[in-house]
Amino acid sequence: MQTTAASMSSRTLLSALVAGSLAWTAILATPGALAQDTAKPATPPAAPAAAKPRIHEILAQSDADVQAFNDHVTILSNPWMEGRLPGTRGMEYAMNYMEDQFKKAGLEPAFQPSDGSAKTYRQPFSLGGQRQVTQETIVVKCGGTEKALVAGKDFKFTSLGKNGTVEGPVAFVGYGLENAEKKYTSFAEGHSLEGKIALVLRFEPMDANGKSLWSGGDGWSGQAGFQGKIAAVAKRKPAAIIVVNTPGANDPRVSSLNAGGGRAMCDVPVFMMSAEAAGDLVSRCDGKRSLMDLRKIADAPTAGVAQSFDLDGSTLAVAGVSEEKPVRAENVVGVLPGQGALAKEVIVIGGHLDHLGMGDFGSREGPGKLHPGADDNASGAAGIMLLANSLTKAYKDAPLGTPLRSILFVGFSAEESGLNGSRHYVDNPIYPIKDTVLMMNFDMIGRIKNSRLSVTASDGVKGFKEWYQPIYAQSGVKVVEAVSRGGGGGGSDHASFQSVGVPILFAIIADFHDDYHTSRDTLDKIDREEAVKAVRLWHELAWSMTQRADRFEIDSTSGPMRAQPMKVRVGLRTRDTDDASGIEIVDVTKDGSADKAGLKKGDKIVKWNKHELKDRQGFVDDLRAQEPGAKIQAVVLRDGKEVTVYITLEAAKETP
Repeated sequence: MQTTAASMSSRTLLSALVAGSLAWTAILATPGALAQDTAKPATPPAAPAAAKPRIHEILAQSDADVQAFNDHVTILSNPWMEGRLPGTRGMEYAMNYMEDQFKKAGLEPAFQPSDGSAKTYRQPFSLGGQRQVTQETIVVKCGGTEKALVAGKDFKFTSLGKNGTVEGPVAFVGYGLENAEKKYTSFAEGHSLEGKIALVLRFEPMDANGKSLWSGGDGWSGQAGFQGKIAAVAKRKPAAIIVVNTPGANDPRVSSLNAGGGRAMCDVPVFMMSAEAAGDLVSRCDGKRSLMDLRKIADAPTAGVAQSFDLDGSTLAVAGVSEEKPVRAENVVGVLPGQGALAKEVIVIGGHLDHLGMGDFGSREGPGKLHPGADDNASGAAGIMLLANSLTKAYKDAPLGTPLRSILFVGFSAEESGLNGSRHYVDNPIYPIKDTVLMMNFDMIGRIKNSRLSVTASDGVKGFKEWYQPIYAQSGVKVVEAVSRGGGGGGSDHASFQSVGVPILFAIIADFHDDYHTSRDTLDKIDREEAVKAVRLWHELAWSMTQRADRFEIDSTSGPMRAQPMKVRVGLRTRDTDDASGIEIVDVTKDGSADKAGLKKGDKIVKWNKHELKDRQGFVDDLRAQEPGAKIQAVVLRDGKEVTVYITLEAAKETP
C-alpha cells in the first residue's frame, strides 16, 4: 500500500538523518587532545563541553500530541511528497497518508460512488488539463559552429504559442511593441519577419537602472506583459518567437524562465530564453554587438538606426512539443457521526493538503526548486489529523445519549490554485449546506511566535463573539482577533463556506514569515509545541460547538450581510494568472451560462462587466451582486486576440 511505503520510508529517512546528525554531534562534542609544548608549562585541560540536546531524547520527553504532530509534518513535507501538487505521485502519497490516519482514528468514509461500490474517503473533481512538454530543443548555428542549448537552464518552451519544429534566421525586434502615443515602434519599416525566429526583449523600454520609462512610477506599464508583444510580433508571421530576459532589468522575474500559464496567444512556438544564453547567441551570431548594446538601441531609438534587423549569418533550429493531460484532484473527507437531536447538523474542520510542487505557479522565488510546504500547509493538515483522533475519543467518552453534532474532517485539494477543492465541496456537499453550522479552517499554524495566533471570525453573527472569547481566554494561546466582512473572506478554504452563509473561524500564524511560498518553508523551522496549543484550542471550540443547543444566526441588521449566497451561476472554473492580467478559464460547465455565451477553456477574462479584471476575487465579488437574468459583457483573450461576449446569468441551483 502506498501509504505504508511512504510512511515507513519517511521514518527510515528521518532516522538516518537523526542518526547521522547525532554521530557528528558526538564527534564534535568530544574534547580533542590538547597540543603540549615541552618548553612551557602544560595548559590546564579545558572544561568538558556541555552535553548537547539529543533529538530522540527530546522527542521521547514530548507529550504524545507533539510527537504525533512531528510525525505528520515530517512525512507530509518529505521530498518524496514532491511538494504535494495535485495530479502528482507525491500528492497521491499525501492523500493516502491522510486517508490512512482518518481510518485509524475511526472516521467513516464520506462518499458513496455512483456505481454502488464501497464508500470512499475521496471526493474527486476535475482541474482541467495539465500541460506536459515532451520535446524542447534549441540549436544555435552561427559562424560554422553549432551549440545545443540546455532546456530548463538556457531556455524553456512555453504555453504562449503552439507546437512546432522550425529552422530559420534570427531577427531582433527589440521589445516587440507599438505605441502610437509615444511615437514608438520596435519594427523597422520594410523589415520582414516571415519565416524567421524573432528575438524579443521582455518588459518595455527602461532606464540605466533597469526601471520602466513608461510606467510613470514603480513597476511596469500595461504594455510590458506578454500579450501585446506576442500579438504584435505574431501578426508579422515569424516561424517562432523567443522572449529574452532583458539584461539589467530591475525585476526579479528576469532570472526566471517561467512565462505563466494560459492559452496560446499565437500559432507559432514561443520560448523563454535566459539573458546569458541570449547574450552568447548575439555574440556568436552578430560578432560586433552585445545583447546589452541591442537593449540600448531598443530603449532609446535614434534617428537612422533600425529598431529591428536580422542577425547576419545566424540560424536557429527550434522544436517545442507539449500535450494536454487531464488532471483530477480529490478532497479527503472523513465523518465522525453525531448522535441524538443534533446529529443532522454538521461542523466542518478543514485545511488544504496541497502545495506548490516545484513552484511552477504561485512561487515567490520562481520555479525549479522543491517547495515542501511544511508550514503551508502540512502544519494545518497535521492539526486536522490530531483533531480527528482527539474528537473521536471525546465522542466515545461522552455519556450515552448526549446530543452531538456530526463533524466532517477535510483535507482540501487545489487550494493554492484558487480554493478549487473547497468550492467543489460547497457545490457538492455531503450534508446540506443549510445544516452546516460552522466551518473551522487551519492554514499555516506551524510557525507561531510568542503563542500569537490570528483567528478570523465571521462578523455580524449573533452570539458568536460571546461564545468563542471565553474559550480563547482559557486556552493559553494569545489570540489576535480579526473579523471577516463581506463575501470574499480571504485567501483560504473558509472563504468558500462564507460565500454560502456558513459562519467561520480561521486560524493562521499572526506573525508572517518570508519563507511563505518558497523552497525555504521547511520542517526544521516548525514549532511543534506552539502548533499543538493551536490544535487544542480548536478542539475546545469544536467540542463546545458539538453540544451547543442553538446554532448561530447571521444578524442581517448589523451592517453588511455576512457571506450571502450567490443568486447566479456562471458555469466556470477559473484561476488567477501570475501577472494579475486577468483570470484563466480552466473548465466550462456544459450548457451553463458561460458555455451558451461561447466562452472556452483556456480563454483569459481580461474585462468583466466593463471593468478590468485583475483576479478571481473581483470576479466573485461582482457575481455576488448580480441577479438572475443579468446580461454581462465580458472581454476575453483568445489566440492573442480580444473577443467580446455577452453572458446571460442563470439562477444558481438551490443548495440542498
